[in-house]
Amino acid sequence: MRDYTYINGARFIINNLYRSLRFDIDRLDLNWVGDEKPQFTRGLRIVDHDNSNTVTVDGEEGDNLIYSLSYAYTKEDGYEAFKVAVEEYLKVALETKEYLITAQKKDSEGKSEVAESVLH
Repeated sequence: MRDYTYINGARFIINNLYRSLRFDIDRLDLNWVGDEKPQFTRGLRIVDHDNSNTVTVDGEEGDNLIYSLSYAYTKEDGYEAFKVAVEEYLKVALETKEYLITAQKKDSEGKSEVAESVLH
């Protein structure tokens, strides 16, 4: 697997932060020399292998994604529980485009759609 990718003609170095059978989360750092600065210069990429979907986030959305991963990590006991929580969080985040885990939509019973797998 190569450690770089191209987005809109600019080369980015890939650093994998999270990997499972379904999802990858990568940090993308610009490796660019040229006349025009690209619009997207640094951020995160979420790859959903089951749905062949790739989303790049930066700025506040990127901050919310990193915060949510850290939040899930501190709330879960053990790797398997963390993995289950992150998988559920990412499913909802990709559907709703809400990357802050504590702000995701509530269901009809008032529970967060991912709260049961993340919060105890």
